[in-house]
Amino acid sequence: MQKEFWNYTNYFLSGFVLIVLGIIIMIGSLNLYTSIVNLLVFAFLLLGIFDLCNLLKNSKKLSKEKIVRAIINIVFGIIMNVFKNIPLSIIPILFAFYLLFNSLVKGISAYFLWKNKEHKWKEISFFIFFLITGILFLFSPLGHLPTILSIIGLYCILIGLGEWEKFLLEKLSFKRRNRSIYISLPAFVDAFIPRRMLTKMNHYFNNIKEDVIYEIKKETTIPDLEIFIHVAPHGFNQLGHMDIYFDGKIISYGNYDTASYRMFDSIGDGVLFETTKEKYIPFCIKQSNKTLIGFGMKLTERQKEKVRKEIDRIKKDTYLWETNAAIEQKDSKKSKYEYIDLLYLETGATTYKFKKGEFKTYFVLGRNCTLFADRIVGKSGTDILKMVGIITPGTYLDYLETEFSKKNSMVISRTIYNEHTKEKVFHNKEK
Repeated sequence: MQKEFWNYTNYFLSGFVLIVLGIIIMIGSLNLYTSIVNLLVFAFLLLGIFDLCNLLKNSKKLSKEKIVRAIINIVFGIIMNVFKNIPLSIIPILFAFYLLFNSLVKGISAYFLWKNKEHKWKEISFFIFFLITGILFLFSPLGHLPTILSIIGLYCILIGLGEWEKFLLEKLSFKRRNRSIYISLPAFVDAFIPRRMLTKMNHYFNNIKEDVIYEIKKETTIPDLEIFIHVAPHGFNQLGHMDIYFDGKIISYGNYDTASYRMFDSIGDGVLFETTKEKYIPFCIKQSNKTLIGFGMKLTERQKEKVRKEIDRIKKDTYLWETNAAIEQKDSKKSKYEYIDLLYLETGATTYKFKKGEFKTYFVLGRNCTLFADRIVGKSGTDILKMVGIITPGTYLDYLETEFSKKNSMVISRTIYNEHTKEKVFHNKEK
């Protein structure tokens, strides 16, 4: 009961703060922004003067690093006070670069969709919109500052209204089954959520040796679908990976054919594979030192049928693809095999490539593992609306954590799979 009360309170207060903040930003607009920036610039100048005075008083504590830091703060403060347009332009310029980055992502996605004969006008429209808006903001930052502040304010209000929606749904004990809208944080923030979650979990498992809680269930029912968010401590795996378990099969999509890699390994042939959960999870933990967070979802019969139809629709565009290991059938030379080969050898995975369709070409910021899984999971009644169209595993992790914290949601369980828990998890599942 206490946990529910804090959930209600958190949703209401966070929503209230965000809505008020958004309104203040929209009403105060340029005058408020100018005052805040001038205050920050003046603070840098005062900080530098204060540090320098302290150093002159305590000559024994003089050091090159402290003197240089104090001088930099003073010089920075003076320059920013003399050329006031520079600090005022920082947010518009950063916003412009963010839009241009998204136009690049949409442009690449649109190109490969067109090349694969998937004419997605939505991608082209976003590419043109982000490109033109980004250029306008970049070359006239101060002229578009009020517009940018209004966008930021509206964004805060929308997120706040989303928090209030959660509050009302919890209080009314309403379990929504239709497609919902989730407005998330920007992609560059979401991307690092899995790594932060891994740090918290490692701290927990390293400090608690007995009675480890690796699974929490809101219902005793066995989930109909499980979503896995992968994260590892090193490399690109820190940003996460996503796949699903449905009807007794792991279904995963990714950039697994190294021979097709281009553009710094961010693009390649899209590869889909299916395997068993009992072999796949131990393989991931052993091979990449991964931690997997599994979120179980309860579906209706109609939703399950929709998910099956979507999987069948996607698989119609595929053909069986043999890995090097499948062709050679030799276990003794594993050292020369790639990840997908080892996966085949240890789990017996069935691998596919796409002969056509939107997933024929994998793109890390476009047609990636998360978008693929979302195409399937979305049929169950979830939907994520990204303002810039980039969905990362972190986006989904944040969404699923939020849904799991609710009393009335489709997400009914959360299980941690890692080196500490794998034996207990599978031992209990066998029981």
